[in-house]
Amino acid sequence: MILVVEDDPQVSRLISLVLQRNGYESHVVADGHSALAAARELCPVMIFADLTIKGMAGDALCSTLKSLPETKEIPYVVVSGDRDIAEKARICGADDYMGKPFEFEDLIRLVKKYARAESRKAD
Repeated sequence: MILVVEDDPQVSRLISLVLQRNGYESHVVADGHSALAAARELCPVMIFADLTIKGMAGDALCSTLKSLPETKEIPYVVVSGDRDIAEKARICGADDYMGKPFEFEDLIRLVKKYARAESRKAD
């Protein structure tokens, strides 16, 4: 299961749909505090998170998750339209980043790069 942290309903639906069509399950939350709880409870195989989310910003969420023993190994991908995305991803400890707007192929390439095999749905 892949955790998607995105407060724009259209973007979160799009990411979920692309993941589903490529055989991956996802769980969507819209704010940083819900994402922190979901990451700790659900132990996702990876996280896609926007930088500009309510409650706890995406970079603060990343730093927090990377500091916790139970979540520090979860691959974290920052998603943003921010022009300084690479630097912000590096500073917070993210494993990678993906700019907005993004190509579906880029999303799936990152999933294949970071998600463990057990994230695939059983057919």
